[in-house]
Amino acid sequence: MRGPTKEELVKAVRGWLEGEPTTADGFHRKVAANAMGIIERELTLWPACEAAAVARMSVILGETGDYDTLNDALAEAIRNGVVDAADPKVFAHLKQTSLDMLAVDQPRYRHSLTGEGQ
Repeated sequence: MRGPTKEELVKAVRGWLEGEPTTADGFHRKVAANAMGIIERELTLWPACEAAAVARMSVILGETGDYDTLNDALAEAIRNGVVDAADPKVFAHLKQTSLDMLAVDQPRYRHSLTGEGQ
């Protein structure tokens, strides 16, 4: 998963918590709580999501490797026309990976793609 790392989020929240209080603390507390929620979900949800994505990409590409290596290889294969994004296996993988990433990063928006909450 790409974006701010757990370490970067923790460092930013800790820096804010150690700083002097300001009039904007209410907003910053919400930002800090959101960052900590992302870290918690990344620690609890992402390992299984990542393992499932690696398994799917290995089948699609016929290769083994870690998440980042396979993800980069899949992107390149789609870009070069070696793999068709409209292939049902590829589309299902891309959709599931997107939903998994949303579950970690923006869980409130996930329902828009799954049909939940409608």
